[in-house]
Amino acid sequence: MPQLTDRQRNLLNLINQMSQNTSSALAANSGVEIDFPSVDLNVDLGGISITPPSTIPTPTPPTPDPTTPGTLRELLLTLVNEQVQVTTPFGEVSGLLLAVRDDFIALVDAGSQVLIRIDKIELVSEI
Repeated sequence: MPQLTDRQRNLLNLINQMSQNTSSALAANSGVEIDFPSVDLNVDLGGISITPPSTIPTPTPPTPDPTTPGTLRELLLTLVNEQVQVTTPFGEVSGLLLAVRDDFIALVDAGSQVLIRIDKIELVSEI
């Protein structure tokens, strides 16, 4: 086990004092957790446990699902021939998504074809 620094040792002593001065009115399962980048301290009425940094598991970043769209355009491509509601700064438009081009989409809204620039789309939802 790695050696504790003076600061960690002083903190451990303070925590020991806190655990000794704990009122008996506290429930047996109550405790305190203190997380530092280098040491995890878990204090309960049963005592103190120290987890050295080498045993703390490092979280692994989630791997992206290859089928999940990475851009708005990719998401729109999955919604072609579906009923969608598109929100822009100018309002909402609902209709059948006909096509997705490089910088705009085409949909039919109440019999009229509507073209919407992709960079103006704030929200898209399937209806």
